Amino acid sequence: MHDESKNHPSGQKESPSIVDALEGETIKGLEATANHNARIEHYAQAKARSVGMADYIEHNVEMIDDVPKIHQALNTCGEYLVFRDYYTLGKIKLSGICSCKKHFLCPLCAIRRGGKAVKSYMDRLEVLMSMPENCDLRAYLITLTVKDGPDLWERFKHLHKSVKAYHQKRRHSKNGFRDGVEANKAHGAVWSYEVKKGKNSRQWHPHMHAIWLCSEPPEQSKLQEEWHAITGDSFIVDVTPFYTEPAKGFLEVFKYAVKFSDMSYADTWEVHKTLSGTRMVASFGCFRGVKVPEVMTDDLDEDLPYIEMFYKFVRGANYYAQKTDIQAMTG
Repeated sequence: MHDESKNHPSGQKESPSIVDALEGETIKGLEATANHNARIEHYAQAKARSVGMADYIEHNVEMIDDVPKIHQALNTCGEYLVFRDYYTLGKIKLSGICSCKKHFLCPLCAIRRGGKAVKSYMDRLEVLMSMPENCDLRAYLITLTVKDGPDLWERFKHLHKSVKAYHQKRRHSKNGFRDGVEANKAHGAVWSYEVKKGKNSRQWHPHMHAIWLCSEPPEQSKLQEEWHAITGDSFIVDVTPFYTEPAKGFLEVFKYAVKFSDMSYADTWEVHKTLSGTRMVASFGCFRGVKVPEVMTDDLDEDLPYIEMFYKFVRGANYYAQKTDIQAMTG
């Protein structure tokens, strides 16, 4: 059996930088030359976790159906990185990466996917807030939870159905079929489902983080009553204004996939088996229709000169080594 204790003692957080890396992808000048080394270190820690996950699968999961392909994809994901140093801009951009796109299992893919999602929704927010008719809109971080339980699928399904029922009430009230709910104050929303183990219960604790754009503040006490009426067993909600630092709210919503690196390998595999293929992000109103790019590289400046930089992951030492055969390019 695979020993997790070396890299992931007692199933606790392996390294805070894997989660912190998502912030680096979005609001810390990701492409600035000065931040390049920190970016490489974050990617190396994420890649090391992916290798550990692949090792766990090899020694603990029956190699049937699509498991061998998943194992191989995790092993090869991020083995090489290619960057372009646009020295006239003072920026270094990721131009090449082999990606497995198994973001439940692979924090490297989760970092890239989460960063692109934050940027896409931040771009939409900037456009929305530039419109005169939206000058009174403010952003709020909304959290909805359900009671912890031993069955991940049962708890997740309970949360998902409750969110769906609550938004159904919002739609019905808009059409005049019933009284309004607090969600009717939102001109648009985007939300994600996050899963972890409860700190005290050690049972599955799914919850939802959302961003609501509202012209009047949502009332937490009313939302609490509405949510309890739907779930029948859960009343813990939270309403936090964050319009002075919108990026931090979006980070909270889109860190859902990166958070799986906090779990033991066994729990991460359980999440993958249970929730793979499940839609973890949704939206309505003015946030609906935002497209998150599937490509994992950065946006490149094709017409500018650059120096190409190659990195290879060194297993065991868990770092990226830069190759010495760097060639100057002219774009």
